[in-house]
Amino acid sequence: MAGSIREGLPSPIEVADVPPSSVAQPAVTPPRVDPWCRAIAWGAMLGASLLPTILSRSAGEEGYSVPVAQVLVLVLASLIVGRSSRLRVLSGFLLTLAVLRLGWSVIAPIVADWGPVYGLMDGLDWGPKMFVIRLLNVTGALLMLTTFVGRRITRDDLFLRIGYLNAPVKPERILWFRSPLRWWHLGPLIVLIFALAMIAFLFSNLRPNFWQLTQHWQLLPWAVATAALNAANEEFQFRCVPLAHLRNVLPLREGVWLTAIFFGLAHYFGQPSGWLGVAMAAIAGFIWGKSMVETRGAGWAFGIHFVQDLVIFYFLAMSFKP
Repeated sequence: MAGSIREGLPSPIEVADVPPSSVAQPAVTPPRVDPWCRAIAWGAMLGASLLPTILSRSAGEEGYSVPVAQVLVLVLASLIVGRSSRLRVLSGFLLTLAVLRLGWSVIAPIVADWGPVYGLMDGLDWGPKMFVIRLLNVTGALLMLTTFVGRRITRDDLFLRIGYLNAPVKPERILWFRSPLRWWHLGPLIVLIFALAMIAFLFSNLRPNFWQLTQHWQLLPWAVATAALNAANEEFQFRCVPLAHLRNVLPLREGVWLTAIFFGLAHYFGQPSGWLGVAMAAIAGFIWGKSMVETRGAGWAFGIHFVQDLVIFYFLAMSFKP
């Protein structure tokens, strides 16, 4: 999925299609979640999301004041909780939220508007321009590496493996099945359902000219590169890193929902957009996070996300008016 300036990084490309017994198991969650940690984690997520920006834009405000204020408050909060033995476990997560907001809402837009970069993009065709715009968000992913300093976070904690693609799927209330199912069967079905839902949404919102599709086959290399970059970047920043920092704060399932809602709110101004887009992106984010936790890897999350971004790329191309 993609926003107005969409967002890789370590791409989940390492094969780990092995039996569940050989897959690294998640860290054991403490039997009792600290209520203060839970409240701060959820409150920080909402405060760090695009919700304040959505509300301020409704009031007519623009600029970088809201995201800059969010970053400063989150950094200060990270420093404060880092001095508390009870709340110290939240420090890395709060810093992650600050870096994520800094990269997406401050650094990337400023660099995009910088004279030399703006001039470079102005001279590019539509396909490479889309790739460069998304490349700017890699800055945030690189900054996120600083949140690992002093913390024992492994590649398994970050789900940076393809994972066990045929792992069992745990039933969920929001899913339609109750009988045993495996990701090798559910994954392709999710790809198809999400692609059809995205096509319906984008068709009603963008009104693309399908006659242009035959003229855009030359964009295929740029479409593949842009979709792969964006999917890897978003999975790393919105799921892999936050879930790693939440592993000792919340139960995994709750952490998946928290990151999914954050991911959904990030799409209010993107594609899919609006509150319906927020709901669609949040549900997608939950299923992608669920796939990471259950397969112990990002293979399905990256693959499904990649297909979604490929659909978005071509719909934007068919709606582009020079």
